[in-house]
Amino acid sequence: MSTPKTSKCPHCDATYSSSVHFCVNDGTPLVPIDELTGKLLDGRYRMEEVLGRGGMGVVYKATHVHIDMQVAVKVLNPELVSNQAAIERFRREAKATGRIHHPNAIQVTDFGVTEDKTVYLVMELVDGKSLRDLIWEKKHFEPQHAVSIMAQVCAAVDAAHHCGIIHRDLKPDNILIKDKGGQEEVKVLDFGIAKLKQVTPTDKSHTLTEVGTIIGTPPYMSPEQCRGKELDACSDIYSLGIILYEMLCGEPPFGGDTAVEIVAKHLKDTPQPLRELRPEIPAALERVVMRSLEKDPARRPSSAGMFSRELVDSLADKADTSESPAARTVVGQAARVTSDNKREIPTDSAPIPSAASSAPLSSSGAAAAATAKAEIAGTSRSPMILVGALIAIAVVGIGAYLFWPRTAEKKGGDSGGTPPVVAGEMVLIPGGKFMMGRNDGDADERPAHEVEVRSFYLDKFEVTNQQYKKFTDATGHALPQHWKNRGSFSPEEATLPVTFVTWQDTTDYAKWAGKRLPREDEWEYAARGGSKGNLYPWGNQWIPANANAYRPDQTRPAPIHSFEQDLSPFGIYDLAGNVSEWVQDSFYHYGTATDNKYKVYRGGNFTAEPAQSTASFRWYDFPGPPADAKGKKDYNEKVFPVVGFRCAKDVDK
Repeated sequence: MSTPKTSKCPHCDATYSSSVHFCVNDGTPLVPIDELTGKLLDGRYRMEEVLGRGGMGVVYKATHVHIDMQVAVKVLNPELVSNQAAIERFRREAKATGRIHHPNAIQVTDFGVTEDKTVYLVMELVDGKSLRDLIWEKKHFEPQHAVSIMAQVCAAVDAAHHCGIIHRDLKPDNILIKDKGGQEEVKVLDFGIAKLKQVTPTDKSHTLTEVGTIIGTPPYMSPEQCRGKELDACSDIYSLGIILYEMLCGEPPFGGDTAVEIVAKHLKDTPQPLRELRPEIPAALERVVMRSLEKDPARRPSSAGMFSRELVDSLADKADTSESPAARTVVGQAARVTSDNKREIPTDSAPIPSAASSAPLSSSGAAAAATAKAEIAGTSRSPMILVGALIAIAVVGIGAYLFWPRTAEKKGGDSGGTPPVVAGEMVLIPGGKFMMGRNDGDADERPAHEVEVRSFYLDKFEVTNQQYKKFTDATGHALPQHWKNRGSFSPEEATLPVTFVTWQDTTDYAKWAGKRLPREDEWEYAARGGSKGNLYPWGNQWIPANANAYRPDQTRPAPIHSFEQDLSPFGIYDLAGNVSEWVQDSFYHYGTATDNKYKVYRGGNFTAEPAQSTASFRWYDFPGPPADAKGKKDYNEKVFPVVGFRCAKDVDK
């Protein structure tokens, strides 16, 4: 059965599967085909175009045909309202959301369920940008600007709380900002809708982490939310604090490669003080933000309104004083070393473990740490006592790290005794014959045909940021555009596959490394297990937990070797997921002439659906961003973030 067409060319109306983003005929960026676009929903909403897609559903621009008014219609994903009980829950939540009347909250004007069980919500149409987009553009906000926006967000949230509605999924994506007469107006989306989202036992995504109890987006979830507790207004205030922290610093305080890792940090880690990252932030503002991030809800501001007032007052506090930078450094080190030890420690001082580190302290160790922190902060202690305290904490921390039982979850299953990961390690793939492509897949996979492949070497893992940095350092080659950390990647991204690389970039790297890109037939041969002909590296059935694929809430790949089961019979990892991979071939329909305009990349990625993650599925696009502005934007958003590469080598070289 052929894969359905999901996109079309707005210029010539040619239709395509999701394996391509540009028209083969004229190079025009493709637009999504949607079964509702152009149709009348529930007899009154003419669906005109898709505005956005997310974990909750698809948002359309529409016109209410009876009153000729433009609106936004969110059609919920079927899995959110899969039975009558879920539909009734939606009705209750939608009705409650409709009670919120505030200029900073999106106004819900209608909701309904069609005869074919399509569930939708109608809202006012807002022409603006999401806060997520603005954070990406600005990297960080000036304090006055950040507080101005947050005050409006708080006003909407406070109004919802007075109606008895807890948002549960506050994040930059749910905050729109529009220009209104030269002033910024904030609109908060999706009040109460997060409560609809349920977990299935097979859901391993970044959005939900425990069956039936935990609802939200991990980087913005409160500790009590992470534990699946009953939530009140204080949970939303914690989320607001996380958002404000991200606005001021460019990223939320807690990150990680899995939901479990992020949740663990919410439960035990202390956020790095804002002024260690941006010293120009007023100390009074830092105190308010950090108070909103207290683990104990009772220690946070008691309402969104109070949080807003404290933020505004903190900027007006001109007499604010704070400790010296030197004192802040010592206290900050004692107060926080993150569980993944990503923070850089000055070379003239030793790292100081804390009760929040990944190696938990015993009760006596925790007491020693608390005592030492008090002595560090005190002014009447001698230098020798300070040094002794530092040494004592270091000894306790090292001992705890060596002897504390390890309980960390290993993604994709723990095989036990796994040898260390060696990036750049190659595996010999013995040659042979196999059936390339398949007749029951997408048109670009047909026809199945026999191919003979000679023996070759293939990288065991995808090329990482760390490996690619050696190449750029040695050659002066242009850096990937998302490396924003002083001309490099962020430290926690060292073992992530490099992305934002063009086909030519990867070819240049391979030549520098004394290797080459794999050919398309070699890549598929390795992924299918040669003559085994597997549809996926592990077999013929899709198993969601096996690969880092179809996780639409993720924004980047996972470190290499994170999924033990995404393993081909030849011992090659991450061929079904993580990032798709450039190969050396130009695109051609099997049995036809090669079209040198496009290059092929293979394999699933962290956003790809199961049908796109098979060993035979083919993606193709320009080898680099098109010249025109619209095409370049489309390429940067759809191709660059999800495509990397690995290298091959001939046996006789």
